[in-house]
Amino acid sequence: MDTHNIYYVTIDTKEIRTFSVPDNEIEFEIKATDEQVLEIKEIFSRLDKESKNAMKYIGFKPFDEWGADDERDSYKEDINNLFSIIKKLGTKDTQRKLSEMGINNS
Repeated sequence: MDTHNIYYVTIDTKEIRTFSVPDNEIEFEIKATDEQVLEIKEIFSRLDKESKNAMKYIGFKPFDEWGADDERDSYKEDINNLFSIIKKLGTKDTQRKLSEMGINNS
């Protein structure tokens, strides 16, 4: 049986910690297995790559909206997946926070 541990996820800094940072208003407490944490880390990695790829279009191909749109769509899909995972694994407080933020995907 996989062990679920408590983790704190911050989207803006793309961190997953085993401790809470009191000054951080936007952290989400989740109960997750090692595999689930790895899945979140993989999404963070893809988000970094997608944002860097989108910046290439702006700097080097400013009129190539098709390419930039593809990167934006991938980024949006990963963000939605990330919030779905956080909501599924989140504590009641995390689910309340997400609801207050208007994030109600399942």
